[in-house]
Amino acid sequence: MASSTEIANIPGITKEVREGIVAAFDALSNWRDEIETANERCLGKVMDQTSAVARSMGWPDQAIRTTREYLENTSKMQVEMIDQIVNGWKQQLKSATSPMAIPRSFAAPTPKVSGLPTGMPEFSPFAPWAFWLQAAEMWQRTWMPDASPRRDFRSH
Repeated sequence: MASSTEIANIPGITKEVREGIVAAFDALSNWRDEIETANERCLGKVMDQTSAVARSMGWPDQAIRTTREYLENTSKMQVEMIDQIVNGWKQQLKSATSPMAIPRSFAAPTPKVSGLPTGMPEFSPFAPWAFWLQAAEMWQRTWMPDASPRRDFRSH
């Protein structure tokens, strides 16, 4: 993603930070590639199986299409988010005025998936975890829209 020579010209950067940046870009690149490979290998089968189960449960075609679209868009969004983070860092590192600052693009709108928030209003080191927790919550709501809390419990 970024080589040592691309980062060598950043003013005020130590060798240790430079190596850390390269290692982070390599890790993000590997993660992105693995996600893309897993999506290519598994997504079609997952969508086919979830669609078959939904049909057998009597779901309408619109709900099945929406679920398939959601799964497909979410898998694409994960790769796009990693690309956006890497590109934001690269642009910021090339900045002549403040290469070590938090990238401005981190507040830019992110790819839109229905029901998920757009953009990150401020930098947060927990943003990836918050994103995945929100995605899991939305997935759960999609699969269990009519679930209500159990009220038939007995107190002892």
